[in-house]
Amino acid sequence: MPNTTSNRGRPRLESTDQRILQAARELLRLKGPAAVNIDSVAAHSGVARTTIYRRYRSRDELMHAVLEHLIDPAPLAPDLPVDEKLRWVMDRISDMLENRLGPGATAAIIANSDPEFTKAVRSRLAGRLSSLADLMNADVKAGLLQPTIDPDTVLGVLVGAYLAEVLRFGSPRKGWMDRAVAFLTPAITTP
Repeated sequence: MPNTTSNRGRPRLESTDQRILQAARELLRLKGPAAVNIDSVAAHSGVARTTIYRRYRSRDELMHAVLEHLIDPAPLAPDLPVDEKLRWVMDRISDMLENRLGPGATAAIIANSDPEFTKAVRSRLAGRLSSLADLMNADVKAGLLQPTIDPDTVLGVLVGAYLAEVLRFGSPRKGWMDRAVAFLTPAITTP
């Protein structure tokens, strides 16, 4: 359905909504949250400021809409072998840091240059990471993972390893993720 209706005026075009959100996501990804404001989104999207303000009364509303689609809701299949679960998590980390947050937003979170943005992202990640921690705890109970495994530490190691690879080489080297999973799997699984 290409058109959506508002309370008054002309019908809203879904393509306009998409252009606005795409421009805001690109600015966030490349330059961080400080670069996302109504003026910059208007310039980047080619959509008039007044049109953007009809959809989002403020920058905060616009940022909220952008963040709604930032965290991947895809669930992890609980019956995968441990190494495939690690690979799945690493793929999600890669997608989050490279494609969804991008270097601009990731740097802003690390530097905490926009505390409200950092808090909003962490809040959205908390539920997602909680479900991963629950799956790891279930694997501990099933005897697949060592009983001393702390899910938060494992996730921290995965994120940290990915960030270290990007810092050292600009992007993950070919085969790096496979080597990282092969290295980590025996460290957390039961012998």
